[in-house]
Amino acid sequence: MTMHQLPDDNVFFDSNGALTERVRIGDQDLVVHYDDVPDKDITTRYGIRVTTPLRTVIDIALDCEPGELERILADALRRRLITPAEAWERLSEPDMRARPGALLVGKVLTKLLR
Repeated sequence: MTMHQLPDDNVFFDSNGALTERVRIGDQDLVVHYDDVPDKDITTRYGIRVTTPLRTVIDIALDCEPGELERILADALRRRLITPAEAWERLSEPDMRARPGALLVGKVLTKLLR
């Protein structure tokens, strides 16, 4: 993972520029990302609020190897977790136009849909 370290190495900016922190709760290590996530990128699974499949792919895109991101995106499309139309619509919105992960997802999506 590409990180920009702050004085406390448990707090850094992730690949998309979101403030991120490593925390430990009991015996579990967690990485918490602080980001402005609009309601359209939130869904509920088993009673827990989580990011949508598309937003999750966008958020992890820069931390994946190129082939891995292609496989993840192809799998999400195959399983109909996202559709090409839904992806293009979200990727074209103002908050995603300059987001590094969204730009990479757009490139990979273009390649997959050729």
